Amino acid sequence: MIALPFDTNTNTMSLSAVSSSNPNPTSKPHHDGWTIVDRSRRRNRLRSTADHRRLPQNQTLPSDPTPWTPVDPIVDHARSVSILRKIQSTIDRLEKSEFYRRFISSLNFSEIHDGLTKIRVSELGENLQKIWLVAYGIGSIESYPAPRLQLAFITLLRRQLGTDVASAEIFDPVLSATECHVVEQLGFKVMPTNEHGCRKVTPETPTLFFMPHCEAVLYDSLLRTNWQPLNLRRMAVIGNSFTKYARYVSETGKSIGSVKIQEVARCMLESRKFVMEVGVEWECCGEETGLDLFQAFHDTSWHFFDLESGTDLVKINFKW
Repeated sequence: MIALPFDTNTNTMSLSAVSSSNPNPTSKPHHDGWTIVDRSRRRNRLRSTADHRRLPQNQTLPSDPTPWTPVDPIVDHARSVSILRKIQSTIDRLEKSEFYRRFISSLNFSEIHDGLTKIRVSELGENLQKIWLVAYGIGSIESYPAPRLQLAFITLLRRQLGTDVASAEIFDPVLSATECHVVEQLGFKVMPTNEHGCRKVTPETPTLFFMPHCEAVLYDSLLRTNWQPLNLRRMAVIGNSFTKYARYVSETGKSIGSVKIQEVARCMLESRKFVMEVGVEWECCGEETGLDLFQAFHDTSWHFFDLESGTDLVKINFKW
């Protein structure tokens, strides 16, 4: 079970507030459904103007893994040391922050605790199984502070889960060989292929996905790959609020230009019928200790999939 060092007398998690503003107004798209953070927009982060580029693109991702190697294939050890120092500094500051204290405390909330427990219970109700931890879309940890915060977050969460974690993997196509080396120094495995979000969850591999500010099409690819009750019940996603994506689409129209959003993000939108979503609280903490929490964690939620084993997902038809 998860050992928690804090009490739970403060409500630290809440259902995400829903608005019609774009769920991801501060990042720009990268190829294959991935995104990178744009530092030039930090000071404009509270704008309500929608950035339509953050919506699902009119594309489908490959369903099979493709070979991948870093664009910069040579490890620069001097840079590696510098990046690792920055990451460790970020880990130290994040661990001492009110935001992280509240997040860890929230793991005792029934919605989160029960959700994590359910994905680990086998169909036969046997002992709890270990969790596979998979992080997509961290971004360039050398170039931007938000990816360093996100990597620090998943590093601390992995430590908190301790021996309950069977494996911890990370992938983002923008990672350089030097950044991959740093990630491995922190105890993660870097995926050797680009899965395009198509990680198949099995009864033997209950999986917690961390997908900070990924394109909706990547979330959809993950859900489509696991679009059956047995698989969905064995996974959880920490990522951008599905509810906010759906509300944004509902209030701005079914499509923008030639992009048919209800088709390219169909599974993500339809999953709202059975997803239990709990928002990660960051607003109250502001930019404490110099941490730009908005850039790294705005609109982030837990997503658990609560549906019966006999649910016919083919018949689900979300009406707009």
